[in-house]
Amino acid sequence: MLSTARRRRNASPLPFDPSPLFVVVLSGGVGPERVVSLTSGREVAQALEDVGHRVENWVIDTDDPAALDSLPREADVVFIALHGEYGEDGRVQRALAERGFAYTGSGPQASATAFDKLRTKLVLQRAGVPLAEHAVLPFPATPRDLSHALRTAPKGMTVVKPVRMGSSVGVRICNGRGQLERALAENARYAQPQLIEEFVPGHELTCGILGERALPIVEPVPRLGTYDFQAKYDPSAGTHYKVDPESIPFDVRARAQEISLLAHSALGCSDVSRVDLRYDPRGERLVVLEVNTIPGMTPTSLLPKGAEAVGLSFSDLVDTLCRMAIGARA
Repeated sequence: MLSTARRRRNASPLPFDPSPLFVVVLSGGVGPERVVSLTSGREVAQALEDVGHRVENWVIDTDDPAALDSLPREADVVFIALHGEYGEDGRVQRALAERGFAYTGSGPQASATAFDKLRTKLVLQRAGVPLAEHAVLPFPATPRDLSHALRTAPKGMTVVKPVRMGSSVGVRICNGRGQLERALAENARYAQPQLIEEFVPGHELTCGILGERALPIVEPVPRLGTYDFQAKYDPSAGTHYKVDPESIPFDVRARAQEISLLAHSALGCSDVSRVDLRYDPRGERLVVLEVNTIPGMTPTSLLPKGAEAVGLSFSDLVDTLCRMAIGARA
């Protein structure tokens, strides 16, 4: 019998069996991304019901693993639609595995590593994935820590990010030391280390990974220039999406897909992820920013747009993820 890790690597992005499933969709959570998770959960549940599956949408408001003890044991698979803490950090994956449930996405170790932006950079750097320069402010930080972080921060414009947060929560673009100091002070409320990353000008690109396949590149183009929380999730924000954008040279798109597959593999991700990149056409520079192990499933989310470009409807996509999860445990 193949090991679980081997089975996950060999999982096919095609449905294994057309028979209906009993799927528990897990959403909610405890962090600032809860509202996004609730939307993802509703969309996933409806899409699965639309293709004939039996679905229970479980909304949790705690990170206590005991809350999972009452999940129906007869469920074929748990679709994890949690974002941020206790969703992407590996804890819920470990809790589900301990209770014998098949679940969508990556395992505990890959999830925990990818959720931590600093750990991700260390792994990807060893794998030869191109990255933006960065410095780190630890938490809690002493005046000496702050002085060191400011001294070692990349020159020019920078981006401040909490190390363990998603959906652009706490992301601040800084121009100059004064803005950088204010951003670090304001982000202290997240009680975690802060990443000070070089701002790479140009295009924001994303590449979804499904099974062992890189989906077409998607470029979000926000109306107001910054792809922040509102631009990502508010349909009225006016964000435009270019799928397989011809404005990006073909060889750059192909390289972005290649790099994204490498990042997905280096982190040990399973079945699905979304890799975020920046492309600076002036220097023809392409860098990976982060890898998301539970991509959003909202009406404005990026992974479904890439899947649609290869003929997978939203229902096809979530059905495929469920069957891949079951196949990994077969």
